[in-house]
Amino acid sequence: MEYEKQNVVANPLQGSSGQSTNGGDPGLQLIVRGPTQEGANVSTAELVTKRRDLYHGSYRAAIKYSKEPGTCGAMFWYKNETQEIDVELLSYEEKSSSSTSPVHFVLHSEGPSDHETPQLPFHPSEGFHEYRFDWSPGKVAYYVDGKHIKDLTKGVPEVPGSLILNHWSNGNSWTQGPPTSDVTMTVAYVKAYFNTGSKGLKAREECSSVCLVQDQNGPVLPNQETIFLTKPAAQRRPIADKAVNRHMVIVVLIL
Repeated sequence: MEYEKQNVVANPLQGSSGQSTNGGDPGLQLIVRGPTQEGANVSTAELVTKRRDLYHGSYRAAIKYSKEPGTCGAMFWYKNETQEIDVELLSYEEKSSSSTSPVHFVLHSEGPSDHETPQLPFHPSEGFHEYRFDWSPGKVAYYVDGKHIKDLTKGVPEVPGSLILNHWSNGNSWTQGPPTSDVTMTVAYVKAYFNTGSKGLKAREECSSVCLVQDQNGPVLPNQETIFLTKPAAQRRPIADKAVNRHMVIVVLIL
């Protein structure tokens, strides 16, 4: 498997026409190439934040996956192989015979990994949906389209790291790939509301205010307006029991 820059392709909307520049779904395309020669690396796609100080916070992405079998699409926070927070979907697990599809929520740690596989009431390839995890001390809460799905509490990381989105296949039993043709995962936006880990623990502990942000409610719709920090206070919810407003950064990608 090899991540290659040319497999990340921008396909923005053309003004207010509602049409994408290259046709198909508008957004940032992460492409897994296929077919490959036997023994050759599978050409895949990955985005990684330049910052390495992403800490407790709320991480969200609107993604449309593919149903072509043989790939894994993921949004995850990463420090190393034993400190990782994952949201993963496997394309081969989407079945036309079922109205639901599984999503994998995983915490990797030095001890046993915490791994839950709830069923989503839709097919991830049929539209954009917001996948999200809220990371606070001792807990990672997972959401889909603003609905709370599951909490994981075993092996929760307690150090800063990076946010990664990727679309990959390496021919192993996890992805059951490689795919037989090019496969595309499309990202409509990424939102990260987080405490920075670069200021030191003392600076973080000096703040106790909670950042309030608007939730996504339901599937992401075409041309949907994205609003940040504009709801009346009574309609907002905190992203964690303790958030550091002074040291929080918002990173947004909207195509």
